Amino acid sequence: MKHYDQIIFVCTSNTLLSPLTEGIYRDRSPKWMPKGISRGLVVLFEEPINPKCNVLLTKNGYTISSHSQSRKLSKEDLTETTLILTMTLSEKVKLIEEFEHEDNVYTLGEYVGEDTDMTDPGGSEEEKYRECFDELVYRVDKLIRKLKELSIEE
Repeated sequence: MKHYDQIIFVCTSNTLLSPLTEGIYRDRSPKWMPKGISRGLVVLFEEPINPKCNVLLTKNGYTISSHSQSRKLSKEDLTETTLILTMTLSEKVKLIEEFEHEDNVYTLGEYVGEDTDMTDPGGSEEEKYRECFDELVYRVDKLIRKLKELSIEE
């Protein structure tokens, strides 16, 4: 098993799905696990996290202190000990094409054994954000279980 020292959660703008996933992962994962950060593929200027995501995180006791503004994924982020998890297959393909890097790049669903992309609830009603949040908690829990199992195998 490859040892990862960092996980980068990637979505398009880094204002909704990836920072939400980062916040969930940081609060639920044991401290010995790889550090979790988030980045976007298309970040033209820094923006804050989607306000509805902040509300969801806060209402559920999560923090996202490290994510105050959106940040673009850079070539320097992509190391051989970094696991890169995109939210959709199209983001994975874009990342591989743009950075010519495919080592340790998966969709979150693919990595944890789910066959669907995450759906961005941007602009939807509260219920869609809640469903998305619950699905991310489920997938992050599967991610943590997988990382624990892989660390035992080392």
